[in-house]
Amino acid sequence: MIIATRDDTTLRQAREEDLPRIMEITCICYEPIYHSFISTVGEELFEEVIQKPAGLTWKQRKEKKIRGLFEKHPEWVWVLDDGNEVIGYVTFGLTPDKNLGDIDNNGVHPDHAGKGWATFMYRHVLQYFRDEGIRFAVVETELDDAHIPARRAYEAVGFDRPQKLVNYWQDLEKQNEGSTPE
Repeated sequence: MIIATRDDTTLRQAREEDLPRIMEITCICYEPIYHSFISTVGEELFEEVIQKPAGLTWKQRKEKKIRGLFEKHPEWVWVLDDGNEVIGYVTFGLTPDKNLGDIDNNGVHPDHAGKGWATFMYRHVLQYFRDEGIRFAVVETELDDAHIPARRAYEAVGFDRPQKLVNYWQDLEKQNEGSTPE
């Protein structure tokens, strides 16, 4: 199903054969994000806590999540197709009982970045939310430098209520001071 077109590029619902390209774009776009995350929390914590379930890499976890969404709700996975290949994608979900739409995994191939494709996708997803009777929309992002382009794109389509959240991590084996009860 075609959602919208701009120039010679079509925003449409994804098809099964698009999934390998979606994963290729995911790996390219999310690589700097994961390196930033590891540099913040440390490799040991990342491997032990974040990299679960054991035995799956972050790329495999992303693929499992995107493929699972596609299998359950293929209408919630959209791609940008320039006629030659998929150049970007967006996944999202609806929680009607909360009147909420959620933009999730998304990316635009770096060869096509900076041309407004992300905001093009987000605007159409937000319109889809409206058409479905959804009142509120949310997207989650981080505050590190790797997420600057994402934050700019989200703000460009009207996301304007950031909720700042900080997660503090501690390695209890390395941090003994102040950890014993008095």
